[in-house]
Amino acid sequence: MSLVTLLIPIVVLLILASIVAFAIGSNDSTMASVVGAKVLSLRSAVIVGGILLIIGAVVLGQGVSTTIGSDMIIQPLPANLVLVISLAMIVWMLLSAYLGNPISATHSIIGSIIGIGLLGELVWGTPLVRWNTISIIIIGWLLSPILSLAIAFFLQRYVRRTFLSKTRGLDEIQQREQIFGLLLLVMVIVICLSRGGNDVAKAVGLLTMFFVGPIEFTMLLLLGGVGMGIGLLVLGRRVVQTVGMELTVLRPSASFSSATAGAIVLLVGTILGIPLAATHILITSIIGAGMANRVSTNKTVLRKLILSSLLTVPVSAILAICIWGIYQLTISVVFLFPL
Repeated sequence: MSLVTLLIPIVVLLILASIVAFAIGSNDSTMASVVGAKVLSLRSAVIVGGILLIIGAVVLGQGVSTTIGSDMIIQPLPANLVLVISLAMIVWMLLSAYLGNPISATHSIIGSIIGIGLLGELVWGTPLVRWNTISIIIIGWLLSPILSLAIAFFLQRYVRRTFLSKTRGLDEIQQREQIFGLLLLVMVIVICLSRGGNDVAKAVGLLTMFFVGPIEFTMLLLLGGVGMGIGLLVLGRRVVQTVGMELTVLRPSASFSSATAGAIVLLVGTILGIPLAATHILITSIIGAGMANRVSTNKTVLRKLILSSLLTVPVSAILAICIWGIYQLTISVVFLFPL
């Protein structure tokens, strides 16, 4: 087999990883709270968020990437299966971003891996994934949004009783809200760095099976971070606007509470190497802060977000299976990805 034949699959996978990272960034709602609280403009928010995603990916991305790249997979997947998983993610995430529906990159990649895992078990008779690791990840999915909602709710109640209930006059209220606006910006920076480290694994985690050296690993993380940053700049503003300005209305103090809750849960998950659904964590924390303030949530937007979340895993799994079938009839016949 020639060197060119060996390099083509790797080059194609690197390109696809960049596209996956772009799709992840385009679904990033981290900066929604600062936009909703009018601390930053939409344009400024996506620029700052893009830079922070790149930094977070390089500095914090190794742990979660290892979980997805080796802890979840029984044996290194061949390049053709990584190709199928990447394509399934790209199709669903870009479609969702175009429609303005923030979905979880974690749900998308795990759903795609589940689809390939089912093919391995039911069709090829070969175990490919560690189902116990996937079970642990799913438990994290269930617990993390509940924790973020609860933390945001109780933190906002504390903020109201301690800092806002004793204010006198509109000027004093505005002064305190401005302080919370600055604190909110600090917490969002923490979230964005954590999310960069958590989400980059969904783009490049599977490629760590092919690139094992520390320099290669760092370059992969940088590739994913840059892709996410560009995705946020180009398409992410739709998602940021949906979550930050259409889901509910929050003052800087409430946005601070929601951002703090999201930062705590997401940072802990990133440090532990658990791939969490950051989108769900941030959305439920916004809802929790709104509940504490007795602010109504846009039910239409909320239903759309819930429906997208419920569909992501099964749709990604089905897409992976369908794309594998298409692959068998097309790409494989030109031997770019030998079976």
